[in-house]
Amino acid sequence: MPAETIKISGARQHNLKNLHVEIPREKLVVITGLSGSGKSSLAFDTLYAEGQRRYVESLSAYARQFLDKIEKPDVDFIEGLSPAIAIEQRSAGANPRSTIATTTEIYDYLRVLFSAVGQPHDPVTGQAIHRQTPQQIVDQILAYAPESKIILLAPLVQNQTGEFRDVLEKVKREGFVRVRVDGEILELAQPEPIRLKKTGRHTIEAVVDRLVVREGIRTRLADSVETALKWGGHKIVVLRQIPGTEKWAPARYSTDYGNAETNFSLGELSPKHFSFNSHFGACPACHGLGTEEVPDAELL
Repeated sequence: MPAETIKISGARQHNLKNLHVEIPREKLVVITGLSGSGKSSLAFDTLYAEGQRRYVESLSAYARQFLDKIEKPDVDFIEGLSPAIAIEQRSAGANPRSTIATTTEIYDYLRVLFSAVGQPHDPVTGQAIHRQTPQQIVDQILAYAPESKIILLAPLVQNQTGEFRDVLEKVKREGFVRVRVDGEILELAQPEPIRLKKTGRHTIEAVVDRLVVREGIRTRLADSVETALKWGGHKIVVLRQIPGTEKWAPARYSTDYGNAETNFSLGELSPKHFSFNSHFGACPACHGLGTEEVPDAELL
């Protein structure tokens, strides 16, 4: 069984006078006394120093060569001591970006932890969002009702203003035959080039493939999904014809963390998303400071 106390015998570090004391383990212990009575000498220069020295000695000779040598404190013996961590009290200037996490140096570890195992949610709907692999997207499409007619689209422009001649010319050069512009499928090879109103908002999607859901299309569908994801920035739109009608129902998929239905996307989660010093993680209102200056109505 582990020791219940830390036994210190003959502590003479700095101004300690051959001190003998037992400190209970796994308890909150306060060392108090007058200035110069030896509180820091006991806590930092004896207990912490010996704990660190023993920990370093337990490492391999290869690892120890990169660490500074720690001298043994002036004490006869200490029993029941575990590897120690010391946080000193220091006076520091006011910094609006200092928090408990940054001061205790756990901030970077928390950012890595949340980016690795955290569960992101859509800030609008509150729903948990997940990444999907291309294979999962293919499986979901193949789960549609047999003989369903589908069109695979690669999103290129999402509700933006402009003429986008360069976008249309590029997809035409790359071999695409059709595009869907503001909900209407148009031929790129038509005699008159597609002209869009410069001041209007437009949505443009490249038509990657048109299929009927049935056995034997998995390979072709997988290739088309990969192409749509590549051109659509990890996003894909699948139009499915509603049986018995001329209407098409859209379904959106993404291989990024995001909600394709609300068009919210996080991209690849990383520690920068949890940093208030980065524009990826900082609040857009307070810019990561936690406070926002507003005019005083009484002074206006």
